[in-house]
Amino acid sequence: MRTVVWPLRLVRVSAFLLCMVGLSGCGIGYLWHVTVGQATILLHQRPVEEVLHDTHLTPQEQHKLRLILEVRSFAITQLDLQESKSYTTFVQLDRPYVSYNLSAAAPDAFKPYVWRFPILGSMPYKGFFDKHYPLQEQHPLEEQGYDTYLRGVRAYSTLGYFDDPILSSMLAYDDTFLINTIIHEMLHQTVWFKGNISFNESLASFVGEHGTLAYLQQRYGADAPEYQHYRALRADALVFEEYMDALIERLEALYHESISRTDKLQRKTQILAEAAAAYPEVFPRMQTTGYRNFFERQSLNNAVLLAFRVYHHDTTFFEQALAEQGGDLRRMIAYFKTLRADQIPAKFRTR
Repeated sequence: MRTVVWPLRLVRVSAFLLCMVGLSGCGIGYLWHVTVGQATILLHQRPVEEVLHDTHLTPQEQHKLRLILEVRSFAITQLDLQESKSYTTFVQLDRPYVSYNLSAAAPDAFKPYVWRFPILGSMPYKGFFDKHYPLQEQHPLEEQGYDTYLRGVRAYSTLGYFDDPILSSMLAYDDTFLINTIIHEMLHQTVWFKGNISFNESLASFVGEHGTLAYLQQRYGADAPEYQHYRALRADALVFEEYMDALIERLEALYHESISRTDKLQRKTQILAEAAAAYPEVFPRMQTTGYRNFFERQSLNNAVLLAFRVYHHDTTFFEQALAEQGGDLRRMIAYFKTLRADQIPAKFRTR
């Protein structure tokens, strides 16, 4: 059976990526790269139940695999997310990240560099399975004056086109982030609007956060340390988002000023330096230490800030939708399944 199924799957991979990439003008080299990368992942899948008997797994890795199976079941039965065979297989990678995402932006405006794909629509980032390839695109973009952001990715969704496996890179997440990731990615398989990446990611982030709270409460109870710790993490995330939103707002005001491009770039450098120096002032408002090393891990530019905003957009629209559904997350997700693209607020639309 496997000798018949796998060739058919490889044909499906090639056909899918040919439509997604070949028609977009990205080139046959990129098409071949992502085809081989995705096909390699598909070819190395093993059933999780089989992997759990592997003596090479650490107790912690076994725990996380079982946790993923539990969260997957919770997402399907309690949140009514798309049921599939996703996260029932496992792939051992030979690297810490499954892929790398490259994004870029104008240096003097919050205007993303956009890649266009026929199936997925407009995307403010481009994915690669080998870091060598995005570096080849990053350098020319920087030479053209763009701000760029290249980051490693531990998990991604094929939007239901394939059954997504558990990747060994995902096991590096702590439990709460792992729970959030599974719900986030399963939401992508359930609701996706072509060309509206900011809406898709913001919705998935919102559902991931609220779904994680729901799972922890069901499994441990609202008074349990696991639940309370995640609430503390979420509170800190809100403090961090407030800080980042203020920085973005300050820069956005600068970019709309009637001054020269040179003056804007000089002032931008000053604002980012001031932001880094002032960052420790938010620490007393935080309950955990998760955000303390942010400026040491990542220097900021417009591409980084835009990537942040894609995943952490204003949640008012989602909060209102949840309230209209009586605070029932499952009903809110059902509502978004029926949403039309023209009902998405303009602020979320990829430009």
